[in-house]
Amino acid sequence: MLKRFSPLAAMLALSMPTFAEPVNDDMSIWISNTFQTDFGGSPYLTFLELHPRTRGDNNKFSQAIVRPLLGYKVTKKLQLWAGYTWQGEYNDQTDFELATNDIMEQVQWIDNWTPQLNFQYRFRLEQRLFAHEDDVGHRMRHRVRFVYSIPDSKAYLIALDELFVYFNDIENGRLSHSVQSGVNQNRSYVGVGYKLAPFLNVDTGYQLQYVHNYGSPDLTNHVWLTNMNFNF
Repeated sequence: MLKRFSPLAAMLALSMPTFAEPVNDDMSIWISNTFQTDFGGSPYLTFLELHPRTRGDNNKFSQAIVRPLLGYKVTKKLQLWAGYTWQGEYNDQTDFELATNDIMEQVQWIDNWTPQLNFQYRFRLEQRLFAHEDDVGHRMRHRVRFVYSIPDSKAYLIALDELFVYFNDIENGRLSHSVQSGVNQNRSYVGVGYKLAPFLNVDTGYQLQYVHNYGSPDLTNHVWLTNMNFNF
């Protein structure tokens, strides 16, 4: 087991971006609500995420995420997904006028390494359609996640890391500082969860979000993240 963890720990450490530019700090609360079903054991899957977020030291409503997906179980461990994401960027002047619409494809691998330890790898491609922008942003996301079920308990520990990388540049306009080829951001999360019912588990904890900007200060966002997962 230790041999498995060593290369993964090294990969996570290398995935964290380190930049010498000025950095801004913020605090946020994110609440992710997910709903998933395989229709009673079929190979077909549906998924919906509803996800509000705050910013400005948790003083302002920032974003709303709506993400419907369709999936297929290729094997017990391998799943293929495709779908759409509406990312509403909110501010007092424009409401959600600057919302981003993403088309996305996803490969997901889920494996129980031991009776207590579950491993998940997710690779996602996004074609990002920005408001008032002709160019499409192409972004890759790769995430590793570990869930450790505490023996003789309904509680569990969770840790994950997700790296975001753009494949192309937008040279001009409001997105020129953020949509550039290379590392876009990294998210690392640790939390504790509890299985409230066979169809519902909740985890909550701390997420460090580092956003790399070009020509403007980077952002370190300290997020209190809660995930409510319904699985039917």
